[in-house]
Amino acid sequence: MAVFSKVPPIRRRWFFGLSILAVGLIFAVGALLWQVTKLSSLSAVSEQIVRLKPFAGAIRLLLIAVLAALWPWLVDLANRSGRVDAAERSRLHALRWRVVAWLLIIELMIGQDLFGRFFLATSGPVA
Repeated sequence: MAVFSKVPPIRRRWFFGLSILAVGLIFAVGALLWQVTKLSSLSAVSEQIVRLKPFAGAIRLLLIAVLAALWPWLVDLANRSGRVDAAERSRLHALRWRVVAWLLIIELMIGQDLFGRFFLATSGPVA
């Protein structure tokens, strides 16, 4: 006789939601790749990437803002599920702005190419 374990409904909901998200991302990447293959030359692809860079930066900043806004709810959810105790909960609440600040620093340095702009501005002719 086979023994079946019941999966809690909360895990099924998360699994279903993340599966739907993965399928949506697969279709989005597929549509993007299809659009790229339709373009005739490398310069057209480069122009499209340059055109989409501000939108990608805005989406990353929006995701950082969403994380900052939902941080207390996520920490409380982890506390209610038993993954985090009360002391860890208060420590995680205190870490919210530190995490957001580091994500913004990483975004500025890598995503917005602050290093490259700085070195370009400082690499003038040496007198």
